[in-house]
Amino acid sequence: MIWRLLLFALAVVVLVLWRMPATVLDSALAGASDGRLRLLDARGSVWSGSGTLASLSGDGRAAQPWLQGHWRTEFGGLASGWLGWWLREQDRTVAHLRFSAGGIELVSAELDTPLGPLLDSVPHPLARAGWRGATRLTTPGIRCDWLGACAGPARLVWTDAGVDLVPGRRFGDYELRATARGRSGTLSLRTLSGELRIDGEGSWNEQRRLRFDGRVEGPVEIVGRLPNVMDGIALPTDSPTVAEIRLR
Repeated sequence: MIWRLLLFALAVVVLVLWRMPATVLDSALAGASDGRLRLLDARGSVWSGSGTLASLSGDGRAAQPWLQGHWRTEFGGLASGWLGWWLREQDRTVAHLRFSAGGIELVSAELDTPLGPLLDSVPHPLARAGWRGATRLTTPGIRCDWLGACAGPARLVWTDAGVDLVPGRRFGDYELRATARGRSGTLSLRTLSGELRIDGEGSWNEQRRLRFDGRVEGPVEIVGRLPNVMDGIALPTDSPTVAEIRLR
């Protein structure tokens, strides 16, 4: 009798999970990002569906869509102890994840998004400066356990960079590389092209506090304004075309 009750209970749980709507993903995304990231027009279920990823403006009133995709779950690895999940935009794979008892593995990712909507999900005041341009995030694989410790590299390329504080100017293209090692990690920033050169290195610790030391070199009408615009972060030097960046 007890086995029949257990099997019945298991069947109910499986049925509930199987019928779980895609809107659950929207709720989970909103909860994890303090309401700044949302999945709009979510359709289907958590196992197979579609929707539009969007960032909310600072006041939460306007949504900026930046990825319209569809997802499906991969059950073929259950015998080996993992569950796969694919996110695609049209015919292109955006992300491939695997879930297991040990944690989450981002097997691969190739995510394109405008920088502005992406930064709307970041609570730091520096993200509110009106940054422009497009970004591409790629990784050959990152593993995270359920306690938040991660290991693996990622690369972010920022093209056609600009900021609303300096309208009409294109700064250049930049590359940010980061490597997670448990609860800490390292990063480096370098200039790929452009009139404004930004280069530096940094790290983050187990408390997720970011440290970065860099150098900005370029036209005086841009670099000379940075110490005023980025008070406490950009520091003047003996040259008006060079500023130091110190983030703590």
